Order: sequence, then C-alpha cells, then structure tokens
Amino acid sequence: MNKDIPAHALVADIGGTNARFATADLATLALRDIRTFPTAEHATLAAAMQAYLKDAPEKIAHAGLAVAAPLRDDTVKFTNAVWTFKQSTLAQEAGLEAAYAFNDFEAQAYALPVLSDNELHALGGGSVVEEAPKVVLGPGTGLGVAGLIWSPSGWIPVPGEGGHQTFPAENERELAILERMRKGLGRLSVERALSGPGLANIYQAIAASHGLGEVDLSPKEVEQMAISGEDDMATQALDFFVQWLGRFAGDMALAFGARGGVYIGGGIAPKMLSRLEQADFREEFERKGRMTPYVEAIPIQVIVSDYPGLKGAAAGLRTKLANA
Repeated sequence: MNKDIPAHALVADIGGTNARFATADLATLALRDIRTFPTAEHATLAAAMQAYLKDAPEKIAHAGLAVAAPLRDDTVKFTNAVWTFKQSTLAQEAGLEAAYAFNDFEAQAYALPVLSDNELHALGGGSVVEEAPKVVLGPGTGLGVAGLIWSPSGWIPVPGEGGHQTFPAENERELAILERMRKGLGRLSVERALSGPGLANIYQAIAASHGLGEVDLSPKEVEQMAISGEDDMATQALDFFVQWLGRFAGDMALAFGARGGVYIGGGIAPKMLSRLEQADFREEFERKGRMTPYVEAIPIQVIVSDYPGLKGAAAGLRTKLANA
C-alpha cells in the first residue's frame, strides 16, 4: 500500500453539459477553487483540465474524475456530450502523473461514508448497520445506481447500470400508462420513467389516456404544476413518479442487502423533499410482502450536498493512490 499520497489533487464531475472542477485536499476531502466550464467551450476533456490547472496556485500532478459515461473500455464516450478520451493517455495529455476516471455513480458511492450529517436529509427507517452494504441511486438526466460494500481494505463501490432494468407494472392502471410510454420502443426501462425526461413522459402518457394530443412540457413545469395543484394530470404524474421511485429504491435495497442505508442522489430528489416526505414514498419503499420487516428498518437519506460528485471523486482518488 502506498502511503505517499499528495496533499492536493484535481477533481472533476463531468456531465453532458457542464464540467465542474475543484482542487481537493486529499487528507480532509475539502474542496476549493470550484469552477464550472460548459463542455462545449473545450474540444477535449484534457483541454478543459489544462484550462483549470493553468490558474492553479500550486503544482498538481494527480486527478480523479467522475464521468457520466460507462467505463467498459479504454476509450470512454460520454453519454450526452461529444467528448471522448482514453483512460490510458488522459494523464499525459493533461500534463499530469496520473488520472483516474470513475463512473458518476461510482463516485457517488465513494462519497457516502464521508458525507456529513448536514449533507443528508433523512426519510425514515431505523439506524445504519455499520459495515453493511449501502446503495445509492438517483434520477436526473438518467437514472444511476451503485452499491458500496465493506471489505478488510475499506469500502468498495459496485457500479452498474441498474437504471436500465425493465420497468414492471403492478396493476392495470400502471400497465395502461406504461404501455403508452413504451409505444415505439422495444422495451421500457426504469430510466424512461424515473428521470427528468421520465416525469415529462409520464405526464404525456396520462394526457394521452385522456384523449389529448402531444403536450410539450418540461419536467420542471410538470413538477411546478403538480405542487401548485393547478393541473390534476401533473399531480397524477408526480404521484406515479414518487411512488415508483420509492418502489425502485426498495427493490435496490433488497438487491444489495442495503442495511447500511439507501441514499438518493441526482438532481431531482433534493428539489422535491417535501413531496418525498409524504407517506406514499416510504410506503412504496416498504411494501415488499414477506420482506417488509427487512426494508422497514433500512434508513433512506437524500443527498443534499452541493458537490457529492467532486467529493466522491476525491475519496475515490485517495483510495486508488493509497492502494497503488
């Protein structure tokens, strides 16, 4: 194990539209000099990294990057951005000694043990079982999922593509809505419903069930109309979204045996805390038949930290360097 960990490093959280950079203290995971660049401003990821580093007050030689892309191969293609990079050459291209890339929800998983109480909002359940598995999931542009498992060498993230599971229906009304959402698709994944675009898709399916044509509303508009009570279809859409999110979170709790807690990240959940606090979310989470007593004890936390991706990238980088 390498104990010679640098004091500071570059960390980044890179999505389809923006790339957020910061300098991380690898001892405390404190962040400073946080800057955001639109991805369209730079031709490559390495160029964006260099643009940040040229203003750094000290020499930085290592980087940890949370990226919204699968990391199956050396060449990484962003899901919603034009950038591509090779993991094997990124450090050299950016003028660094080493650079480690993490899937965005892999980074979220790394962040879980180091988030403070004021970066989490509790939604019921019992106490965390120490060293028990954890799971983080989060609707945003898509739906991310990752587990976190304890080992003698520390916490190990288990990234995956759980948001692309087939979406199940539990009754005839749900089936009718999901069939409308599936129109033109070979199958309907959970992400098609539990994401920002998914909320708008649910609203469109409900509108179609009332004989209305295509309705052009953003997810934010649907949420605002539901919360204000001005549109009954929007209220129904948000009800489905919240209940399905609770159900899916309960499924992931069972899949990972997540007695260490279920954590909900992404960009949507922190903006609808008051709705998630209503009874139906937790009820759907716990409605697991014979396994209800198991999930009733599992705590749920919404991640309300401003920079969980950056903090997770820093924690992941520290782990990689310690084990190098």
